[in-house]
Amino acid sequence: MSTKKQLRRAKREKEEGTKRSKLNPATMFMLSVVAAVVLLGAVAFFFGTGAGEPPYPGAVWSPEHGHWH
Repeated sequence: MSTKKQLRRAKREKEEGTKRSKLNPATMFMLSVVAAVVLLGAVAFFFGTGAGEPPYPGAVWSPEHGHWH
């Protein structure tokens, strides 16, 4: 192998070793979807309709099932 080729290869390997690896765009998309679902679940859990006010007229709370009928 020529000296120039060896030098180029060594330089490229050194640059690749110092580069910060970025996350794949598909991975970032999946992480953002998971974060959105978790956030929506948390909001629904804390601010959702519980045994307080019925969601529609005539609804009856069932303590055995833990939801409105």
